Amino acid sequence: GVRHAALNVNLGDFLMPAPDGDNTIEFIFDGKIYYINKKITEKNDAKVKELSDNGIIITFILLNSKHWTTTVSDEFWNIIKHPGYTPDGLISQFNVMEEQGLDYYRAFVAFISDRYTQEDERYGRAVGLIVGNEINSGYVWCNAGEMSCEQYCYEYTTALRIAYQTSRVFYDKMRIYISLDHFWTGANENAAPNRYYGSKFVLDYINRYCLAEGQIPWNIAHHPYPEDLRYPDFWNDVSALPNLDAPIITFKNLEVLAEFLYQKEYLYNGERRRIILSEQGFNSFFTPESEIVQAMAYGRAYKKIMQIPEIDSFILHAHQDNKEEFGLNLGLWRRKPDSGELDAPKPVYYVFKMIDRKDEKGVWHWERY
Repeated sequence: GVRHAALNVNLGDFLMPAPDGDNTIEFIFDGKIYYINKKITEKNDAKVKELSDNGIIITFILLNSKHWTTTVSDEFWNIIKHPGYTPDGLISQFNVMEEQGLDYYRAFVAFISDRYTQEDERYGRAVGLIVGNEINSGYVWCNAGEMSCEQYCYEYTTALRIAYQTSRVFYDKMRIYISLDHFWTGANENAAPNRYYGSKFVLDYINRYCLAEGQIPWNIAHHPYPEDLRYPDFWNDVSALPNLDAPIITFKNLEVLAEFLYQKEYLYNGERRRIILSEQGFNSFFTPESEIVQAMAYGRAYKKIMQIPEIDSFILHAHQDNKEEFGLNLGLWRRKPDSGELDAPKPVYYVFKMIDRKDEKGVWHWERY
């Protein structure tokens, strides 16, 4: 029953500063030739094609990392990384403040948009772009060094607008998303205001810049992880208050995000912004009890989102436990504690499989939660 997928695409994986023999696709954009990594592209083609041919709606997450699928050379990295980037960040903000960096970013968006929205869908189809990752906690996930929230959002809004303007040349229905984690008026580290920001203030600044320079139809890619990522019982989250000043927004108070976007100044041509839940999961420990709570959390979260019509997708992270994921076990499939190899499906696997089906009496399975 899967109908949505979010796939990472990294600028430094796709674009190259110079041709690489047979491993080169030439892409002409704005009168310039850009060199695209053929192997990376064809690998992405196969993934996208398989998913979209099976009716799955794909949204790309645009990233800028030195080490993703490949390792970007120091010379090229110095062009495409944000000038203020520090190695504390796992991912860099896009360099849209310098001409060369801006050119490569535009070419990246153009190539992705052109290739994956062709009418014959020869390479598969993708219809959304998430610009960056968890930008309110950007010091780790979209790093531009230390700067005020106001300046950070100005530069990010530039990247957001460019993604919108560039992609719409190739596909006029492309949806553009802002990526946010669960911190709302609070932040990952409240004592570091030039590194971590509250999502509410990020949206305030972005919307202010858009109103001043021309509004665009941005949307939200939210990650409503539980208050403590180790414990899936979000209904017990203390900081997820039912008001617009809540420190965090988790599944417990997810309606707060929708309510915020209902405000007149946040509408686009009188229409409400769309929301996708592009990354969130529920942890379990290696105990039967914790896995039951994990399954219950997924079911309760599903019921909650069905009550908010602006939410278009709920993309669970992850399909399987990952031994390298900060000690968390977020998967539908249990891993073996020592090797990390797959062991068996957990209870949440079966809830996931049945959640959007009706029983013999016509009752949706999610209604049971």
